Amino acid sequence: MPEYTRSRVKGGTFFFTVVTYQRMPILTAPPARKILHDAWFDVEQRLPFETIAICLLPDHLHCIWKLPQEDDNYSVRWSEIKRLFTHRYLKEIGPGQKRNESRQKRREAAIWQRRFWEHTISDEEDLETHLDYIHYNPIKHGYVTKAADWEWSSFGRYAKMGIYNPGWLGGDEGRIQRMTFE
Repeated sequence: MPEYTRSRVKGGTFFFTVVTYQRMPILTAPPARKILHDAWFDVEQRLPFETIAICLLPDHLHCIWKLPQEDDNYSVRWSEIKRLFTHRYLKEIGPGQKRNESRQKRREAAIWQRRFWEHTISDEEDLETHLDYIHYNPIKHGYVTKAADWEWSSFGRYAKMGIYNPGWLGGDEGRIQRMTFE
């Protein structure tokens, strides 16, 4: 299997997609949201990062993080978030999906896909494209007809800041103000 090389940019801004094992639809359930929030907060305190945007869907999440100036290690943050979430989820909720032989051999729970997808944000246009993607995702998956109706997203914060019109349905129309990329 070819070796995948992750992008390393100290102080970089990154877009991520993280998916549950076999797309198990657990993330928007109240107990899982609380567990994820607590794990996220714990890791953010110990290994600082700024959450620029996020959208939580039942079986995956998208987010954009900005790392501290001399830091490029988002992998350790995701590893910790997944580890803390998994440990507490198993303890409070249950085992998740049935583990296959590979997961049993590695002593892995069946909560998260092993990997995550990452993209380094390169400029303002790239940032806006990924903000739109994150906030449009609940519409794309048919959960709502407008972004403001999805409660597990940073869209409301951006609408209050005047970046988006509250009635935004996707695309350029309704995106009011440009973001600044640092």
